[in-house]
Amino acid sequence: MTEASPDGPGLANGGTVDQTPATPFQVSEGRRVASSPAQGRSARLFGHLVVGAVGLVVFSGVIGCNPLTDGPSPFPTATVRPTATPNRAYSTVRVGTIIDAVKTLGRVVAAQEADLNFRNTGRIRDVFVQPGDLVNAGQVLAELDQRDLPWQLSRARLGVRQADARLEASIAREVIDTVQVDELAVKSSVVQLAGARLAQSRVDADIPDADILDVRSRIASARSALDSARFAIRAREADLAVKQAELALKLMPPPPQELTRARLDIEIARVRLAQAEAGPWAEEIRAAELLVDQEKTRMARLIDSPPVRAEDIAGARLDLLRAEGLVTRVFADIDAGVLVAPVPRASAIATARNGVDVARNALGKLLATVPSATEIEAQRSSVRLAEIALEKLKAPKTYDADAARVAVRMAEARLAQLRGGPNEAELASMRAQIAAFEFARDGARGAVAVAEANLQAAESRLAFILEGPNRFDRDDAANRVSAIQAQIAALSDRVDTNRQVAEQARTIATFDQETLRRAVAQARLDVSNFEDQTGDVRIAAPFSGRITRLAARPGDTVQAFFPVMNLSSLEGVVVKADISEADVPRLQEGMPVDLTMDIYPGQLIRGRIISLPVSTTERVGAAPDRATRIAVEWPPPTALGRPELGMLARVQITLLSKPDVLLVPNTAIKIVGKRKFIEYMDGDIRRSRNVELGIQTDTDTEVLSGVQPGMVVISGQN
Repeated sequence: MTEASPDGPGLANGGTVDQTPATPFQVSEGRRVASSPAQGRSARLFGHLVVGAVGLVVFSGVIGCNPLTDGPSPFPTATVRPTATPNRAYSTVRVGTIIDAVKTLGRVVAAQEADLNFRNTGRIRDVFVQPGDLVNAGQVLAELDQRDLPWQLSRARLGVRQADARLEASIAREVIDTVQVDELAVKSSVVQLAGARLAQSRVDADIPDADILDVRSRIASARSALDSARFAIRAREADLAVKQAELALKLMPPPPQELTRARLDIEIARVRLAQAEAGPWAEEIRAAELLVDQEKTRMARLIDSPPVRAEDIAGARLDLLRAEGLVTRVFADIDAGVLVAPVPRASAIATARNGVDVARNALGKLLATVPSATEIEAQRSSVRLAEIALEKLKAPKTYDADAARVAVRMAEARLAQLRGGPNEAELASMRAQIAAFEFARDGARGAVAVAEANLQAAESRLAFILEGPNRFDRDDAANRVSAIQAQIAALSDRVDTNRQVAEQARTIATFDQETLRRAVAQARLDVSNFEDQTGDVRIAAPFSGRITRLAARPGDTVQAFFPVMNLSSLEGVVVKADISEADVPRLQEGMPVDLTMDIYPGQLIRGRIISLPVSTTERVGAAPDRATRIAVEWPPPTALGRPELGMLARVQITLLSKPDVLLVPNTAIKIVGKRKFIEYMDGDIRRSRNVELGIQTDTDTEVLSGVQPGMVVISGQN
């Protein structure tokens, strides 16, 4: 602030020059103001003239004469007036409570509402509802005109199948590549050429001894095979003779000895049957009882045998340990060199070992006098077996007699068989075996003929080798080599030709398949587009409610996602408020809300946030909801009425409340660049001070540092 000069007002201390009203410019507080660019230029020219004239007048006053005229000056004299002090407004820094809140207007709406739209651009075919109509969830509300869509979708699906079929046919028509087959044929011909050249060299070369030895070994093998075939004939004939003899023996009547033996077997079986039916003899029972008594006596001896004292067994084991220690000591003396002579050393070792054997035998004798549990259990088993045998004799089983009867019948059947001779089944079996042996003999004779032919072939091969190749053989080998070489050249040319043809065909097939794949992708894309359109030509109610707004009629053309109607639920009312995008991140669901309405004058209504803006849509034809919804605790209706859809409400969402903070008016805060400061009067001097700010409301600002309570600050000008 520029202070006033003590010498009086003037231009130097911030005064203004008061010109005549005819001047096109004004000088106020050291500033020139022009009404227009032309007037500005005139003002500047006129100013220069005025300055020159003033200078001339001053110069004339100094020298006491007027250079232009001796009369009065044609220009008026400028008078200086003092600068008016501005009337400022002051405020005092106070201590209070500041509330950080989001304030906005809201509208009473249904608890659930949605702006409905089509997802495709088109012409509306029909609208099935009117404003105020009640609809149910899923009810079709409007429909676009898509008469040709089913036919277009069917044609697109047919195009997909046709494109797939063409692609599969192209893939199935695999390029026939015979290059590998031709290369294998070339390799095979090369191998044949090597074999032909080898055969040619063998024709020109001398006969190796190995070939002669090989042929002679084949001759020997053929002779051995011939001998084996002849021996097989004799073996088959011998088997045939044996089997024929057996058949003749079967056809002969049985000898008297066998008949006598069969009769004797019958008598023995009858005697055993009589014994089984008569039961056991008294002597057998007595013998079984004596056996039981003997086994029980042995059992009593084992149980009643005199016990051996544990002290005796322990002493015998101690004697054994002492004898073994004596043996160890003898060997230790030998190792130490105490026993050097062979005879005493052998005698000491033998004596020590003899002592070990004696102690071990004594311990074994003591342990043997004590019956083991296994021996006692075995003797119990013997007693039980003897008792079972005695019980069996005393109570014979009926199946013994049955077994004896069966043995009698078997013996009688054997005698009847001997008297009747062999049956036809046995004779047929033996005759079949004889026929098989005859067939085997004939086969062996054929093998002899084959072996003789092999022997003759081997001998002929030996004669051919010994004779050597002739001129015709050499010419044939040379012609074979030439033919194979020509075949290799022809196959190589065919490999090159087929490779080029296959590569060209493969390139063409790859291009065709890629083209067909793109056609398939395009056809599927068309089907997808038509299918999407099929589901998007109707607007269905996402929930039950009332149509509150309708902005479309049949025949209108609408754009995709343009809201054509609004659906509101009938279940309760809430307040919908549009919050700025900058304040939405500061809000959370469940925050308390204060509301005021005209129908509830002077009454604060409580509420809470139940939903925040969303950016996605969950239903076909429902636009995203970008409003904040507030559930309200509605008070009872007043004389002015009850909340109705569309009423306005003043909404305040308190985010933070801070008590006992320093507050100044918003007009007291000055911001220049990044600097934030306040101005205050220090006497007649205006000073500034940097401050740190906190929460700012519509009227007040929280100051965190830089001021004190009661401080007077400049808040503006009145």
